[in-house]
Amino acid sequence: MLSIQEILAITYIPGITSNAARALAECGAAFDDLVRFPAADLALLGLRRAAIEAITSPDPYLERASEQIECARALGARILHFWTDGFPAMLREIYAPPIVLHVWGELECCVDRAIAVVGTRSASMYGHLTAERYAARFAAADVTVVSGLARGIDSYAHNAVLKAGGRTLAVVASGLDQIQPAHAAALARRIAERGAVVSEYPFGVKALRPYFPQRNRIISGLAAATVVVESDERGGGMITAGFALDQNREVFAVPGPVLAEKSRGTNLLIRTDRARLTQSPDDVLDALGFHIAPETVVPPGAGRDGLTAFELQLYELLGPEPQHVDMLCERSGMGAGDVLVNLLSLEFKGLVRQLAGKLFLRV
Repeated sequence: MLSIQEILAITYIPGITSNAARALAECGAAFDDLVRFPAADLALLGLRRAAIEAITSPDPYLERASEQIECARALGARILHFWTDGFPAMLREIYAPPIVLHVWGELECCVDRAIAVVGTRSASMYGHLTAERYAARFAAADVTVVSGLARGIDSYAHNAVLKAGGRTLAVVASGLDQIQPAHAAALARRIAERGAVVSEYPFGVKALRPYFPQRNRIISGLAAATVVVESDERGGGMITAGFALDQNREVFAVPGPVLAEKSRGTNLLIRTDRARLTQSPDDVLDALGFHIAPETVVPPGAGRDGLTAFELQLYELLGPEPQHVDMLCERSGMGAGDVLVNLLSLEFKGLVRQLAGKLFLRV
C-alpha cells in the first residue's frame, strides 16, 4: 500500500475522481511510477483526459502532501486514508467515498452508533427546540450526533449534545484551518474535545458553494440514519436526505405546520414516503435498535419544593411551549418587574429556561 504522502498526492491531481484515485492507489505502483504510465493505461484506470494531462511530474503533488501532513501536526489533527484501520467502515460503503479524511479530535469512538441531525439554517423556535430535544436524547442513549456545523439546526444539535456531555461529529466544507465564521470555529474547538471535526478538503481550502452538497454525502454516510428536523423543499437537509436514501440509510422527518415554509421539505418527505415520520427521538432509537430506558417522566409537583407562592404561580403557568413575558404578566396579574425577578429565580433553580425575545418555558 502507498504511503499517506503518496495517497494524498494522488488526490491532488486536478480533475481526478474518487473512483479513479482509488484505482491508482490500489494498482500497486509507487506514485513516482504512476506519472510514467502511458496515457492509455491511465485512462483504463478511470482517469479523465484533463487529469492525465496534469500528471507531468510527481514533485508538486508530493511536496503539497508533505505540507499538508505538517499542517495536520500543527493543529493536532490526523489524516486518515480509505485503507486506514481507523477509517469509518460505514463511509467505505457509500458511492464515491472520500479517499482521505482530515480529522480533528477522536473519530474512532464516535462511529459505531451515529445519527445525523440536519435542517435549515434559519430555524424557527419549533425547529430550534426540536433539534435540541432530539440531539440531547440521542446523547443520553450513547449515540453520536452527526451534523454540519452550520448555524441553525446543525449548531443547535451540536450544542445540545455538548451540554448533555455526549459525542458529536461535525463535517465541514472547508479545510480544518479555514472554518468560518468565528462562532463556528469556536464551536468546532469544543466539538474536537468531545468528538471530532472532519473534512475531506485540504488545509488552506475555504468553503465554496459546491462543496456543501459534497459534504452532505459524508454526513449521511457516517450515520445509520438521518433525521431532518426542519427544512424547506430546497434546503441542504433535503440534499442530505437524498444522499441517505441513495446510501440505503434510514431517513426520518419531523412534521411541521402545513403553512410553515420551513417545514415544507420535511412534510414533503413524509407525504411521498421518502422518510418515516418521527414524533419523538425514541421513535428513531427504537427503529434503529438503539434501545435505552424510557425517558424519565417528571411527576406533577416534582421540583416545586421550596418555591415561593409567586414562583409556584409562574411555574404552573409555564409549559413546554415558549411564552412571552408580557403574556405571563397578563395571566399572573403581576407586574413585569416581579415576573422577571421570579422567572430569574426559577431559572437559577433549573426549572425554567429563557429563550431569545423574552420567551420562557418550563424545563
